[in-house]
Amino acid sequence: MLYDQEGDPNFDAWFSQNQRNFPKELVDFLKEHYDTFHFLFSIYRKILKHLDPAMHELMLKHYPVFRTEQRPAVLEYLDDLPTLTCDAILIKIYHLWLNQKAGKNIRDSFPDIDKWRDFYGKPETPDTIDESTRPDYTWISDAEWEQYRDSENASLLEFFNWEEKRKFEFVDLVQTYIFKYYKEIENLNPDEWIVYAMIIRDEYECYKTICENVELLIDCKMPEKYVDCPIDEFQQAYSSLDKEVKDRATELRNRRIAGEEI
Repeated sequence: MLYDQEGDPNFDAWFSQNQRNFPKELVDFLKEHYDTFHFLFSIYRKILKHLDPAMHELMLKHYPVFRTEQRPAVLEYLDDLPTLTCDAILIKIYHLWLNQKAGKNIRDSFPDIDKWRDFYGKPETPDTIDESTRPDYTWISDAEWEQYRDSENASLLEFFNWEEKRKFEFVDLVQTYIFKYYKEIENLNPDEWIVYAMIIRDEYECYKTICENVELLIDCKMPEKYVDCPIDEFQQAYSSLDKEVKDRATELRNRRIAGEEI
């Protein structure tokens, strides 16, 4: 059987059935790089087949303004972004597993892994304004301070929950297909799981930053040339915009956080 039940290539079956027909040099090469070919043809392609379109739909759900875009360069960039994000996650996880299989000590590459255990392994908590900031507001009464503090904390919690929900949906989607089709990583060691969590979270943060910049580009009607430029160049271009334009973009984002469909 050269294909699995979903019609995807099965490298293991293909190699087993055909290796007798290949030159010895090719057989030796394929055996030497067997793990890589197995990953690319039996795991990577299968995950990408399902994850890429699902991530594209999730991106449009989280950033509905992308559906309004018409410019070819922006559309092409957005079409490629989910694939590039999936690529980065899957290839990094594959190298993580490959290095563990080779017996490499992950602490040689990541000496701060014990510090990361708390950072990547514990749930995040929302920012809050507490009594330590009360001295910064000497011009208001205690009653006004309490009202301000409670109002700001409610806004911070709303923003935190909004961001965490989006991050959870992203991570849950990615892991659904990784755990379904990449059974090898079930045997990762505890240290490797910390790096696995780091990979997922860091790639999400990179993806989120890109999406938020494209959202700004659309909301502020910036030229399409800025869709794929270095981050410092984008930030400089954004900073140079009129205050009214930037305020309007901030207003739109706050309305989206509040649940308004824009």
